[in-house]
Amino acid sequence: MDIRIEKTKRSIKNAFIELRSRKSLERITVKEVCEKAEINKSTFYSHYQDIYDLSDKLKTEVVESIIGSLNHPENLLKNPEEFTKELYLGYAAKNALICILFSDSRSGILVQKLEKH
Repeated sequence: MDIRIEKTKRSIKNAFIELRSRKSLERITVKEVCEKAEINKSTFYSHYQDIYDLSDKLKTEVVESIIGSLNHPENLLKNPEEFTKELYLGYAAKNALICILFSDSRSGILVQKLEKH
């Protein structure tokens, strides 16, 4: 991927996370994210459909990161204690971000996303 695209997406994500840490998802606007990320709205829309799409993609990234941190997913059945420890460590590493993204009425979404993956 082009480095400029990566930087733009990172800027959008960081702006969103900062706003989300202070506001509910429903109160965040694309305009606010764009101002904080210092991009045009058209740039935002070239990457995301709307704020909810951005939020959903960030949540998916977090879940994939947690699952990707599991060194031995086969331990779920073979050694559940070790699996639980690995899962907890993956969760703990992303705890601050999880608290921001899955707060308010979205707390149950984390479990749903983990089950899908």
